[in-house]
Amino acid sequence: MSDESVIEAAVARLRASGGDEDAEPHPRAGELVLPDGRTAPECIRAWAAFDNFYSLNGGRSTLPIADREGVLVVQPINRVLRQVCLEPIEDEIDEETTEYLKDLIEGLSADLEGYGAVLANEYPDPILWIPAAGEVSILWYEHDALDQRVSFLDMLAGL
Repeated sequence: MSDESVIEAAVARLRASGGDEDAEPHPRAGELVLPDGRTAPECIRAWAAFDNFYSLNGGRSTLPIADREGVLVVQPINRVLRQVCLEPIEDEIDEETTEYLKDLIEGLSADLEGYGAVLANEYPDPILWIPAAGEVSILWYEHDALDQRVSFLDMLAGL
């Protein structure tokens, strides 16, 4: 099944159930790009044609998909991991724990090259991951680990 058909089916289910009242399509959905200028993944462009906010936990994330110019609102994954692993507790931890978390971020980043974004301020932290090559996924960070991974399309297919 193609990205577009999975998303079309999810959109049809949302419309049938009345779950599309807040949907705001991005006006440049088909032209979306990553911060480095490469074309955004097809699944994200297809979803943005329906809504400029990611679907999350049966609702909408607080993060828009792209800015007005059509650039995805994402950062290098190491920066995203720093946001969820270290920054929320940085003022409360000692130097040893800080070093441990920096090493953890470095290790996780090595396995997760690409871009990402924190989709919502909730726990466990939902992270959008756009790999350099491969399937766009949602990861959940909890207790120094990425415990759960769901492909972006599988999440939409479950709506």
